[in-house]
Amino acid sequence: MPRETFQQELDSLVATVLDLGREVLGSLDDMVEALETGDIGAANREIGVDARYKARGTEIERDCMLLQARQAPVAKDLRLIYTVMSLTNHLVRSGTLCEHICHAVADTAGQERNEELQRTLVEMARTARDIFHEGLEIFETRDIERARELQASDDRVDLLYSEALNLIANPPADGNTGSPEWRMRAALIVHYLERIADHGVDIGALTVFLVTGERIEDAMEQYTNRGNREG
Repeated sequence: MPRETFQQELDSLVATVLDLGREVLGSLDDMVEALETGDIGAANREIGVDARYKARGTEIERDCMLLQARQAPVAKDLRLIYTVMSLTNHLVRSGTLCEHICHAVADTAGQERNEELQRTLVEMARTARDIFHEGLEIFETRDIERARELQASDDRVDLLYSEALNLIANPPADGNTGSPEWRMRAALIVHYLERIADHGVDIGALTVFLVTGERIEDAMEQYTNRGNREG
């Protein structure tokens, strides 16, 4: 395979995974809307996306394997193919988590909710969606400086995670605590949202590996330590 054709196929592969990422982002937008407004229509739009995303992911992984089989890539190309495969996994898993959350919203429609816990879930959903979005942009632009900054946003999700679990474990003595089923589903939603945010951070970390060729953990530690020194 001529090098020019191989590069075109690599570019097409990146474009395909970015399209998948934007589609998952659209699902996350519906998820946030469903959590914020209780819109069952928005939640129902995402019921069944898991199968579609998994099928798309399988196609991308197959294309990655075919590219490697047809031409022995150089190190930089191998990093890109590895990154695309790993990124695809993060995208598909995020889509699956999104569907789980939308199922929970649809299944508990009309049930009583605790307002403070509900607000925390919505803020956590928005933050997780924004982290995922930024991780995708970091990959598209190869902006590894933003990858380091993404960790600070994830810290906000961790705080909201702790706050939500505390509200679930220690409901207010007075006022509406929410229905038992909704509280149970809220506990699952909190976990799913944390994982979506983690996937966004991991996409940023993968971009560091793609650009620098360094081990992801070492590269992220280097940028974090540099940030501490600058501060």
